[in-house]
Amino acid sequence: MRTRVRRRLSLGVAIAAATLLAACGSSGIPTDASLTAFCKAGQTFSTVTKFDDGVKAADKLHDTGTPKGIPADARDGFELVVQLVTDAKNQADLEKRYNKLTDKEKKSVNALDTYIAKSC
Repeated sequence: MRTRVRRRLSLGVAIAAATLLAACGSSGIPTDASLTAFCKAGQTFSTVTKFDDGVKAADKLHDTGTPKGIPADARDGFELVVQLVTDAKNQADLEKRYNKLTDKEKKSVNALDTYIAKSC
């Protein structure tokens, strides 16, 4: 799964297909999304190949949110992925930001990828 995550980021899409919740947390991302909506938004996100389309898909992830019960580290990874993509100026900036992630941040992205693989 780690390779898929890097590929998506390198495509300007950032990582694994996504998720969110509906009771807004500090990030403003919902915490009560249905698993179906979460997986559908994530699938769309994971298939994007152009940077601008990746930003639109990340915005949709943000609006969809993550399901209740998502592990905290996977939720952190979700928030990070959305932020990475939506804050990036372009593909090169996205890759630069991804390469600067700490080991803890990379583990949260991997936790998201694992959650998606098991749940979707």
